[in-house]
Amino acid sequence: MLDTTKYGPNAMGSLVRFGLLALVPLIALGAVLARELNVDLQQRYLETARISATLITQVGIQPLLSAQLVEDGLSFTDVATIDDKLRGAAVSKDVRRIKVWNKNGTVVYSDNHALIGRTFLPDDDLRAALSGHSSASITNGHDEENSGDNLAGPLIQVYVPLVFAGTSSAAGAFELYLPYAPVQAAIDSESNQLYLLLAAGLTVFYVSMFPVVLLADRLRRRLLNQAQDAAVANVAALERLNAVKNAYLTRISHQFRTALVGIQGFSELIRDSDHLDLDEVKAFAGDIYSNAEGLDRAFSEMIELDRAQADGHALGGGMIGSGQGTPDDRPRQSRTRVK
Repeated sequence: MLDTTKYGPNAMGSLVRFGLLALVPLIALGAVLARELNVDLQQRYLETARISATLITQVGIQPLLSAQLVEDGLSFTDVATIDDKLRGAAVSKDVRRIKVWNKNGTVVYSDNHALIGRTFLPDDDLRAALSGHSSASITNGHDEENSGDNLAGPLIQVYVPLVFAGTSSAAGAFELYLPYAPVQAAIDSESNQLYLLLAAGLTVFYVSMFPVVLLADRLRRRLLNQAQDAAVANVAALERLNAVKNAYLTRISHQFRTALVGIQGFSELIRDSDHLDLDEVKAFAGDIYSNAEGLDRAFSEMIELDRAQADGHALGGGMIGSGQGTPDDRPRQSRTRVK
């Protein structure tokens, strides 16, 4: 027995859905296979009937005839002789009707004497037999050639060409009707056995798919959980990256403001003072240059931030607290030099 308790209710729901969905094509497959088996059995029994009719023709019928008799027709004496010999043999024991045709479509002999001498338009099976090909098929006994006869179908209708010694083509055709009921009973019996085997095989196949489905569902849920964990980890990484980015933006904004204040302040001192000597101007210029370097570093850090965000990498904590590029209080210190 398959232990389904460890797979949970979701797996059981998937298993039920799979069972219902798989049952439909499995039943359809079983129906198709059963039909093919029935057709195959029917064809096999028809082939057996054709072979049997060929033997009856060669052993029981053809020795009683000649090519000339088939072409010209039989006399009453010939018909009586054939009737006597067929009754004396066991050939016609399970045969419903016998006919001998010539090439003109005329019945030259039949165990139903009312049919002798009647001419019919040959059907496809009779034409095939007159061309040298035997055949077997199922008929209801209501064909035109059986009009006025008392045949009740279904019957197995067999045509065998009559080829006599010294000739290469058929001089006529032998036709007989066999009862189909025993054949159908044999087909039903054999079909039932095959259906049972088929049903057992399909059942085993159907049941064997369930463990595979459970394992597949288990693997699917495991992959789904892994994907969810990866998504949660990505969200957490993005949140950490956003936090680092916000810290960077805050720090860089402070650097920008500090550097700009220094540059603006030192520039105003140089512009508005009338008593600056060369050394003081150089000192202020040095301070302006230092603040400009701070702006350049801030720009570099912004570019580095964009790259890190584009690559999906978290920024290192060492950059945030480095303190490089942060202007000091030199603007205020320089202002004390102005008298």
